[in-house]
Amino acid sequence: MIELLVLILVALLVLIGGERGLFTMISLIWNLFVLAVLFVLMTWGLNPLVLTFIGCLLICSGTLFYQNGKNAKTISSFVSVVIIMLILFFFIYVMAYQSHTGGLNELMKNDDMIFYLSTDIHINMGSIGVAMILIGLMGAIIDTSIAVSSGVYEVYNNNRHLNGKELMKSGMSIGGDILGTTVNTLYFAYIGEALTLFVLFKNFHYTLSEIINSKAFFQEVICIVFSAIGCVAIIPVTAAVISYLLTNADKFKRYLDEDELFIEKK
Repeated sequence: MIELLVLILVALLVLIGGERGLFTMISLIWNLFVLAVLFVLMTWGLNPLVLTFIGCLLICSGTLFYQNGKNAKTISSFVSVVIIMLILFFFIYVMAYQSHTGGLNELMKNDDMIFYLSTDIHINMGSIGVAMILIGLMGAIIDTSIAVSSGVYEVYNNNRHLNGKELMKSGMSIGGDILGTTVNTLYFAYIGEALTLFVLFKNFHYTLSEIINSKAFFQEVICIVFSAIGCVAIIPVTAAVISYLLTNADKFKRYLDEDELFIEKK
């Protein structure tokens, strides 16, 4: 069934997306490869946080630059994603370690399969918890950032007289339009994944207090909250970066591929 689903996905990407769909598929394979290498290196004892940042940069650059080229939209999105991840890293690190979110939760410890596995793996599980949140955060904010930068790009491409302040206002407006659906997408994605968890809570007769203080529940909630915070915070950052880049195009022209936007203005 997995092979069938993968074939359907590949067929739809090629038939509907055409060349862009093919690039998307290659980018997806690249991202899976990076994650696989990331996990292997973690098991070798390398620092999970350093590996996660390097992996996120590789995934982000592959997703943005390979599929869409190096232009104002993708560079603005990449810079914005890095800024938000660096800002939120401190809060994620403190929250994860203070709450001991890493490692096996109480439901995993009661799983029969765990009795056949060794938990002495010599890896800092607190760092693994932070890495999990960072990877989820990156996936959420890339979509929001590229949506805002693409919108502002099109606005400026059709209204070259707009200044940075006006473009920033347009970016905030675009971000506000997509904010509700983005947060809801995150919410339902995580809730759908956690349905089994809620069934277990019901069968084990957890009280509301026990659910809120459950490690299994918190591990899901912290990913939702930080991803939502990142999606909100990246809107003004992306709007500011793309507005500055577009209105100061001549300063950055040498860093960009050939782009019709940077032809001499009419």
